[in-house]
Amino acid sequence: MADDYLWDPTAAPDPEIERLEALLRPAAYRATPLRAAETPTRRRSIRIGAWAALAAATVVAAAGLSLAGRSRAAHLAPWAVAAAHGTPVVRNSAGALASGRLERGGVVETDARSSAVLAVGRIGRAELGPDSRLRLLDDAAAEHRLALEHGTMHASIDAPPRYFLVQTASALAVDLGCVYTLSADERGNGLLTVEQGEVELQMGDVNVAVLAGNAASLRNGRGPGLPYPVSASDRLRRAVAAFDADPASDAAVGQVLAAADAHSTITLWHLLRRASPAARERVYTRLASIAPPPPTVTRERVLQGESGALQRWRTDLQSSWVVDPPWWRQLWLAMRR
Repeated sequence: MADDYLWDPTAAPDPEIERLEALLRPAAYRATPLRAAETPTRRRSIRIGAWAALAAATVVAAAGLSLAGRSRAAHLAPWAVAAAHGTPVVRNSAGALASGRLERGGVVETDARSSAVLAVGRIGRAELGPDSRLRLLDDAAAEHRLALEHGTMHASIDAPPRYFLVQTASALAVDLGCVYTLSADERGNGLLTVEQGEVELQMGDVNVAVLAGNAASLRNGRGPGLPYPVSASDRLRRAVAAFDADPASDAAVGQVLAAADAHSTITLWHLLRRASPAARERVYTRLASIAPPPPTVTRERVLQGESGALQRWRTDLQSSWVVDPPWWRQLWLAMRR
């Protein structure tokens, strides 16, 4: 094969191969450089550059909006109040009009046309919506405690867990480092929605953990309801509302079990803790079918309500409970703190 022209061009030409080469020569590959504007790399760079520019514009816009929103509150002294819209009213502990700084026992009030921003000590801010009333109960070094007497409050807090507390007529909202919105009427009926972090709702021996991406209702006389994902179906929302209204109802428990899925194990886990002993086994079976408990968490321990077993199961489940905001929203929230 060493002197074969097909394999060694320096060998004596083979007439037949020369004929085939001549026939195929018009189809031979010709390397023609692409113009710079047509190169795939350049087009891809242009596309990437466009997306980068769009992302940058989004960030700049978010920053601008954030700075505009913060302009009234960015340099507020601790417990100072600024008007976001209209003319909110600040009163001292005696009910007299105050100068704009909230003191212990004092209140911030908004009407239908006004809203306010409160500097929560040095740990964050609380935005008070229209028709709202917020009272400062304690500004001690150990804790900051407010009372939302009615209305809507959006809190953005950066503090150690359990340092910032908000009372309503039906539950105490314990901040575990987060961003959340709390609404309530004078009787305590309302809603908590957590955007980042976690809030614990407490009333008596009832404790409800509401993590980012979840919500829970507040009910006069019953306290906090079952938490559920913000993205939950209407069917699950109705089932949770039925249970919150009548926790002793077997029918309500059945509705929650039928509506729950792999995205709502936070609801089932809390239902397991709050269901009657007679209903607890049904709840265990449903939750275990979706997310089996760890080996050390036995059916017997769960049905007995053993706290350690329930907490270990929660540890396994909790990562699926959290739904963080999209990146641009996280950026917005970070800049507003």
